[in-house]
Amino acid sequence: MMGVNGDKQHQFVFFNLEDYVPKGHLLRAIQREVDFSFIYDKVKHLYSSVGRKSIDPVLLMKMMLIGYLYGIPSERRLEEEVSLNLAYRWFLGLDLTDSVPDHSTLSQNRRRRFKDSSIFQDIFDHIVAKCIEMGIVTGEVIVTDSTHVKASASLSHSEKVKVDKKPSEYLQELEKEAQRLERQRQAEREAEGKKKCGPVKQDRPDAVNQTEVTQSQTDPGAGLMNRPKKPVGFHYLGHTSIDTAHGIITDIYVTPGNVNDHEPYGGRLAIQQEKFGLDIKKACADKGYDCAVVHHVLEKQNIEGYISPVMKESSIEAIGDKPFQYDEQSDKYLCPEGKTLKFTSVEGDGIKEPYRRVYAAKTKDCKACSLREQCFGKSKNYRVIRRALFHEATERNKERAKTDEYRNLMRLRSIWCEGTFGIMKQSHNLSRTHKRGIRNATEHCLFSALSLNIKRMIKAIA
Repeated sequence: MMGVNGDKQHQFVFFNLEDYVPKGHLLRAIQREVDFSFIYDKVKHLYSSVGRKSIDPVLLMKMMLIGYLYGIPSERRLEEEVSLNLAYRWFLGLDLTDSVPDHSTLSQNRRRRFKDSSIFQDIFDHIVAKCIEMGIVTGEVIVTDSTHVKASASLSHSEKVKVDKKPSEYLQELEKEAQRLERQRQAEREAEGKKKCGPVKQDRPDAVNQTEVTQSQTDPGAGLMNRPKKPVGFHYLGHTSIDTAHGIITDIYVTPGNVNDHEPYGGRLAIQQEKFGLDIKKACADKGYDCAVVHHVLEKQNIEGYISPVMKESSIEAIGDKPFQYDEQSDKYLCPEGKTLKFTSVEGDGIKEPYRRVYAAKTKDCKACSLREQCFGKSKNYRVIRRALFHEATERNKERAKTDEYRNLMRLRSIWCEGTFGIMKQSHNLSRTHKRGIRNATEHCLFSALSLNIKRMIKAIA
């Protein structure tokens, strides 16, 4: 006999949400393992002590987290999904009769109330600290890469503008080294009774370099990315550091898409060490980070760097098959004929021309040399060798690139970095952002990384 479903819309029933959320549901595990109550103290100063009660800030943050956990990019759609999904309601503490916060309430709180707070970074850091406390993050090996995030901006709405570009962190490090070398050379000349070479370069903390860039008219915070094998257009870059023990993201730092990968690298590693007390022993990155000052900064931080070298072979100065020998202790070159090339000066400005040490032979030594023409030709008077600053650190990295440890770490970098970016773009809203401005893009990337961290933390615990 055919069954006909009767009208049950107006029945009175006793309904417990707890009974309808599966025991193995991800949100159950998050509710059990993560205590979000610390948020109240973080945002207390943003609320008035009088007036009508606001919507619970923890509810708002957990609702945003659901959007990234389950790949719901729209706040309007998120409101609909929470209204219909029993597990979402249970996680937020909403009963069937409770109204879901309006999507405009969510966006206005995010854009206005939390605008100048660090709450999004605080929530991300809270999960990382919890993972460290549980031993899921060791901090011994950190792999780093950047991924592009499509900005809500079109190439058809762009203009050429001149912007002031301050010296980056890596350029400031180069300038410090250039000044140190110049002072060293001045002292040597004074000790030899010779006149000074000229004034030592001064610090340029506030120096700016004007450059012309293509800027979006709708989202000036984004940068025009035009790299090989990358999509052309306005993007943000998420510079991401990942611990290799369980793939927990320890840091994600957002810049415009036209910033070089290596520029924020050393500073972000230092921040992680200071913030979380990590003792990073090894760091691995691809050839986009192969910069002399990066190798120098890693050595200063006592971190063993495994950076994919752009030029794998060492650059050795030679006359034919006869190499020049460099003595690191005396900072001198010895030519194949046994003559010395001493350090004489530092050339370059670090912007248009890279800083390099200049080593020169004496004219009288080269004048009667049998290899003179083969060495530097007829028109010059003596041989000059130019050596990039922090050349030694670069060479040490090249030597490590020949080891099995390098190959193992590169494999881990590929697994965790490429795999992490793929998952975040496919499942956690990272492929593009509809929010404009560097602050909003940072919030977007933090929540995407947070959602994946929580999932990996739960998996590691299980």
